[in-house]
Amino acid sequence: MPEQTAASPHADPTAGLTRRRLLTTSGVSALAAGLTVFAAEEARAAQGRRKSPTHRVSPRPETVTAAVAAQVVWRASPTAPLVSLTFDDGPDPRWTPRALEVLARHDARATFFQLGDAVERHPDVAREVVAAGHEVANHGWGHQDLTDLSVAELRDNLLRTHDAIVTATGATPTLVRPPWGRIDAPGLFVAAELGYRVALWSHHLPTDGAERKVDHNLGCATAGMIVLCHDGRSTPAESLYVAVDRLVARLTADGYRFVTTSELLDAPTA
Repeated sequence: MPEQTAASPHADPTAGLTRRRLLTTSGVSALAAGLTVFAAEEARAAQGRRKSPTHRVSPRPETVTAAVAAQVVWRASPTAPLVSLTFDDGPDPRWTPRALEVLARHDARATFFQLGDAVERHPDVAREVVAAGHEVANHGWGHQDLTDLSVAELRDNLLRTHDAIVTATGATPTLVRPPWGRIDAPGLFVAAELGYRVALWSHHLPTDGAERKVDHNLGCATAGMIVLCHDGRSTPAESLYVAVDRLVARLTADGYRFVTTSELLDAPTA
């Protein structure tokens, strides 16, 4: 009978199992080490993302004796059947006249939140809005996210727009709407400094799916609603104004009256 060698499978029946255990243990150890490194890196990244307690806080009006306050509104609650239609991002020679045409057809009033740089480029269109009896309001300069700006930058942005509107139209805006509706403590502080009310919205009539969306808005219409539309930048299309026309016609027939946002906010409250 030949002598068994170390290479024979009968030499140690547990040798393969031991090697598998060693390999498994090594794999688990490597995975655990990798997870530990990953967790440490995530902890460092989270620390870097953590905002300081003073991040984006407003200045303190310590030496001011007058009230400093900013009203933020999404809708109103008037005793009368009043609603407000608003247009953002103009004035635009392509679309603002189209909006004015729809409003004139139904003897409706609206508020146009205008961009300062657009007013500077199209002062004649901005004047047409005021001449037609509508309200002009501040939508900032260049459609910038106000939550990205410092207090000094916010003042410059809103004041430049304010001055452009006054110069072009002779009307003094008293409302501001931040682009995308984004505003935080510094923006609210500057709005308060300038005596602005911050007007957001309760209903939206977008270009995409406008016909479907107008049905939704008609179905949930109530007095005090503020409807967001657009008359500038890349948002509008003819389909939007077809939907706007139907919204205004239907609600007017139902007894609602379209007024400017300031008129809506100043109306007697239910």
